Amino acid sequence: MKNKKTLGIIGLSIVAILAGFLIYRDMRKRENTQPATTINGVTMTGNGSVAVEPIGSSTASSTTISGQNLPPPPPLDRSVAPLSTLTPQVVKIVDADMAATIATLKSNPMRIDAWIDLGLQRKELGDYIGARDAWEYAKALGQDTNIVPWNNLGDLYHYYLKDYPKSELNWKKVIALKPDYIQAYRGLFELYFYSYTEKADQIPVFLKAGIAKNPNSPDLKQMLADYEQSLTK
Repeated sequence: MKNKKTLGIIGLSIVAILAGFLIYRDMRKRENTQPATTINGVTMTGNGSVAVEPIGSSTASSTTISGQNLPPPPPLDRSVAPLSTLTPQVVKIVDADMAATIATLKSNPMRIDAWIDLGLQRKELGDYIGARDAWEYAKALGQDTNIVPWNNLGDLYHYYLKDYPKSELNWKKVIALKPDYIQAYRGLFELYFYSYTEKADQIPVFLKAGIAKNPNSPDLKQMLADYEQSLTK
């Protein structure tokens, strides 16, 4: 009975993970259809603190979209050793998915969804620089109409590349693009609270602004309460 119960729990966990992934993909597709948004109050500046490869190091020429010049697309073919914690079976599956995504991009390099997928696949293998390059290019293609690459980069720069100013820039941009997306506030809160602590005094400022725009969000109120409680310890 214990074995059956354990297998049942594992099965439910797998189903939940798959369901979450499908919801994420569906959200990404819906975001791709959103109209352009006017952004105010976000300063797009800041240099990273981590020495990494230059974005767009390929010899491809720049592209023009919506009257704006794009940087050259980053290299599609990269040779990076996968994380040692991954099983050969997982690596094989991700490699196959990535090969299909790369083929799509070689056929049509303007596919934002494919660049997002490529970033996810590279990140899963532990190629964080490759993931960054793919998502930064997706940002350029998106022209502020798609929050997914900004969201993904906020997390990537914080937890994997340890580039806190760039993580901050991306989370602020997500909030500006979609003020009702609570996860972006959480991402910025965790950045300031745990890592970029010299900016922790800004937590109540952006959380109160978020609560004003989302007065029915218990998560934002709880984050503010957690921060205020931390000051008394």
